[in-house]
Order: sequence, then structure tokens, then C-alpha cells
Amino acid sequence: MGSMSVLGAIVILTGWFALVEYDEYSESERKKILERIKSSPTAIIGLALMPVGILINVLGTFIGSIWMVIIGATFIFVQSIIVSLLFWRRKRWKSILLLITMIILGVFLYIPLFF
Repeated sequence: MGSMSVLGAIVILTGWFALVEYDEYSESERKKILERIKSSPTAIIGLALMPVGILINVLGTFIGSIWMVIIGATFIFVQSIIVSLLFWRRKRWKSILLLITMIILGVFLYIPLFF
């Protein structure tokens, strides 16, 4: 249960941060961002990490496969790190705060694996 609440916090914080920062862009910048995402397979894969991670995590929980849960959590964790680094030039202090928070939550997420 502890790892699920940490994972939920990662999902909520990452989603909130990305939406708030995206909302601060002007309409023309938003269109440029969307066009850049549509034309880049790497960006599409980066965006898909969280939904795929959530799906794999939930599926692993229902099946009882700890490896699927770990892989799903890792996808979500990696995307949270990517999101914090994407906004590095725009709002550095928020990006640093999110990165530190994600690293701390990641430590709490993976500590049960070592015991």
C-alpha cells in the first residue's frame, strides 16, 4: 500500500506540474509544442510512459506480478524525471523542486525492494 500512495503522489505531482506549466504558454507556443510532439516519435514515446506505466502497474497488481508492478512504476518515475527536466529553462526553481521531490519519492518507492 505504501508504494501505491507514493506512486500516486508521483503521478499527481507530475501531471499537475506539466498542466500548470503548459497552461502558462501562449496559444501560438502551445500549437508549436503540439506540432513538435506530433512530428517526433521520441516525444510521443516520452508522453506515453505514464499511461503505459499506469496500465502495466495495474495489470501487474491484478495478476500478482511484482516485476510488472516494478516496470510500470519505473516508467512513471522516468517520465516524472523527464518532465522536471523539460521545464528546466522555463521555470528553473519549479523544475529543481519537482526533480528533488521526484528523487525523494523514488527513493521511498524503491526502498521496499531492498528489504
